[in-house]
Amino acid sequence: MTSASIHVPLDGTLHATAALPVARALAQLEGATVHIVHIGEPAVPAKAVLEKVGLTPEQLHGCVLDQAAGPPAARIVHLAAEHGSALIVLCTHTATTEARGALGRVAEAVLRDATCPIVLVQPERGPKPWVLRKILLPHDGTPTTAAAVSTAADLAFRANAELLVLHVAEPRARGPTEPGTFITPRYVDQPQHEWSSWASEFLERLVALGHCPATVRLRLLLCTGDPGAETVRAMKEHDCDLVVLGWRGRMAPERAVTMQTVIREGSCPMLVLRVEP
Repeated sequence: MTSASIHVPLDGTLHATAALPVARALAQLEGATVHIVHIGEPAVPAKAVLEKVGLTPEQLHGCVLDQAAGPPAARIVHLAAEHGSALIVLCTHTATTEARGALGRVAEAVLRDATCPIVLVQPERGPKPWVLRKILLPHDGTPTTAAAVSTAADLAFRANAELLVLHVAEPRARGPTEPGTFITPRYVDQPQHEWSSWASEFLERLVALGHCPATVRLRLLLCTGDPGAETVRAMKEHDCDLVVLGWRGRMAPERAVTMQTVIREGSCPMLVLRVEP
């Protein structure tokens, strides 16, 4: 992420402001400027916008306020593209009637159409400060998940954070069929046979493919079970601050199952990186 702006849509709800501390912390790591985006019409003075989104002039310090009119998701995506934004940081939903873990229409459309990475924040985290100390990277051995390695490693390096790489083997399920997948050992339920040497090779490939700096604190977590459930469990058990996922851009029920589980049940913000087929 080399661009100098991070966009944060705020719609005037208290829920939406939960994304701001995450955006500020990421902007500091990246040397970027936070652009607070408000979509509404007609255009009103900046002071009125601040009142509507629930911010004071002091809270706006160091940020840029962008206003636009039109369909919210389309305008958010357009503004981010126009400024070459490094990230869009927004809440999964802002309506108080939405259930926890729901993905609102605006967030879903931005996730689908944006050309830059997206950080999804659960509104329940509130406005408390956010610090990046532990990053969780689920990695099933496929090129799609491998594409997220360099971004996760770079963030870990900049934040001096620990990078936890989670590999979940599914003993009773057919493994990933994506070409180039690093296959899990046959005896996944008997670690004494193959896990040790496989884990060493896995980390070596991870570092080589992801250009992971030697100074990054790297730890491999191995387990068996359902990838989505195990990702959520690892997030909570290791008190992670961010989970990084590669995504091919499809949200059908049978697609991106792990990502949908993390959106629904996750306990920390999620960075989604679009990986082209």
